Amino acid sequence: MSTGPRIEPAGAAEALRARLPELYGAYDETRATVLEGGIVERGLKELCARYLAEDEELMDFESSDRFDERERAALRWTHTIAWSTDDADDDLWAQLHAHFNEPELVELGYFVAFTLGQQHWLATLGLGPDGRPRS
Repeated sequence: MSTGPRIEPAGAAEALRARLPELYGAYDETRATVLEGGIVERGLKELCARYLAEDEELMDFESSDRFDERERAALRWTHTIAWSTDDADDDLWAQLHAHFNEPELVELGYFVAFTLGQQHWLATLGLGPDGRPRS
């Protein structure tokens, strides 16, 4: 017997954000305009988020032939923002400007910074990158 469509329960992170409606509204806008929407393709942002979560498949992106030059540039940008700001040299900027315009770099940089902050905040609460309790 079918009970009809189900609605996914809210994750722990959504429940936390909902405790402060203004914050939830700001997060919802960021999610819609940058995390899920925006001018940089979502798949590229998801790749960067996986890198921030230290996905083993991505740690060797420099030597892997699985990634094109635009993806490698985005992953270098992600690495530099998250772990190695001294790498933001002229060579990196030349690579970035070869594959992204300035609005794309701003959006991708904001995405990386926001995602990194969210992952760290969620980890302090015992939650995984998806906002659900770690198992």
